[in-house]
Amino acid sequence: MVSFDVVAEAGEARRGQLQINDRTLETPHLFPVINFYGGGNEGALFGGGVHRTIKEFLAHDNEVTGGEDYSDLFNGVMTSISSLADYGIREKKLEWYLDNEIREWECFSDYDGMIFADSGGYKILKQGGLEGEDFEKDIDQDKALDIQLDLGPDIVVNLDHPIHPDDEFEERIEKMEQTAVNAARFAERRDEVDGACYLTVHGYYEAMLERSFDLIEDELAEPVPEAFDGIALGSLVPRKDNVEVLVEAVSDCKREMQQRGYEDLPLHVLGISGNAMPLLVAVGADTFDSASYLHQAINGKYCVNLFETVPIDDANFDACECRVCNDDFHRARMRNEMDDLYQKDILGSVAAHNLAVQQRELRKFRQLIAEGDKERVAEYLEEAVKDQKGFRKFAYQLINERINPYFEETDTTYA
Repeated sequence: MVSFDVVAEAGEARRGQLQINDRTLETPHLFPVINFYGGGNEGALFGGGVHRTIKEFLAHDNEVTGGEDYSDLFNGVMTSISSLADYGIREKKLEWYLDNEIREWECFSDYDGMIFADSGGYKILKQGGLEGEDFEKDIDQDKALDIQLDLGPDIVVNLDHPIHPDDEFEERIEKMEQTAVNAARFAERRDEVDGACYLTVHGYYEAMLERSFDLIEDELAEPVPEAFDGIALGSLVPRKDNVEVLVEAVSDCKREMQQRGYEDLPLHVLGISGNAMPLLVAVGADTFDSASYLHQAINGKYCVNLFETVPIDDANFDACECRVCNDDFHRARMRNEMDDLYQKDILGSVAAHNLAVQQRELRKFRQLIAEGDKERVAEYLEEAVKDQKGFRKFAYQLINERINPYFEETDTTYA
C-alpha cells in the first residue's frame, strides 16, 4: 500500500505524509545516502570507513553513538546498486551481499526506516555497468530492478539516463528516449514491487521537461499515476551550485506535473541537499537525497548552517543546537580527545552533526508549513539567506513574486 497525503500548505510549499506499507515518512524529507556494502563482512557492518561509522549510528551501536538514539536522522535513507561495487569486491562477495535483503542481515534487522534504492543510472552508465575485481556486468532495466529488489527496498526508481549540461541536443533526446523505454519496461514489472515505484524525468527548464514527460507518456501503456507512485527529478547534480537553475527546474517540473494531472504525486529531487533545500521546498519539492553530509565530513568540513562550513578544528560546538554537538561524548570524538580513535570515528561524528543540521532545518520548515502562514515562511527564507549574497536575489524574488507578493495586502516587503 502506497499513499501520499498533503496535510498542510503554505504558498507552494507543502507538508505531507508518505505511507508505504507499515512505514510513514513526514515530508519534506532528506534521504541521506548510505553505502550499506563497503567491501567487508556482516560482523563489521560490511566496512566502508566513515560509511561504516554512519551505519553504526543507524544500527544503534552504543560504542559509536555514546548510548543516545539518533534514529531520527535516518527515518528514510537512499542507497544505490552502483555502491555495491564501490570497494572492488569479487563476484562471490557480490552474490553473498545479494543473498539477503538489507533488513534480513542481523546487523540491520532493527532498522525500521524507509529504504530508497536508486538504480545508480549516472554511475553505472558512466562506467558501462557494474564492475568488480573479477567481474563486469552489463546493467539494463531488468537487471537493475532485479538487484534493487534484492536489497528489500521500500522505494525503487527506473534506470535512467541523466543528461549533462554539455550534451548536444541530439544526445539529450537520445538519453530521454532511453529513459522512457526503461520506464515502460519498469512499469511492466510494477506488480513485483512491494512498495513505491518512482519515475525519473530530466530537464533544467520547461521545454526539456515537457519533452521528457511526452516521451515517457508515449512509451507507457497506462497513465503515469496508475504506473508510478512518485516523480524523481534528475540531472541536476552538475548544476547543484546554480540556485537559479535549480529553482527553475523544480518550478517547471511542478508546473508540468500540474498540467498533466500528476500534482498529487510526491516530487523527489535526486542528488540535491544543503543550501538549496529551503528554496526548493518553497516551490514544492517534497523529498531529496544527498551524500553531501558525508563528503563534507570526509573533507574535514563542519557545517555551521546550511550555507557555511568551517574546518573541524575551528568548530564552535557551543554555538550549535544539535544533539551531536551537545553531547560531550561526540565533542571529545570530534576534538580527537579520546584514546585509540580512528579517523572514521572522528569524521563519523562530524558527518552525523552535518546531517543533523540539514534534518533540523527541514523539521523547522515542516512546522512552518503546518502553520500555513506564508508570511512566516517568507521570514524564514529571508533570515536563512540574509548573509548569502549568491542566494539573496533568488530568495527575495521568490518571496516577492510567489510567496508573499507585493500586491497582496501586507506591510512586509523584501528587498
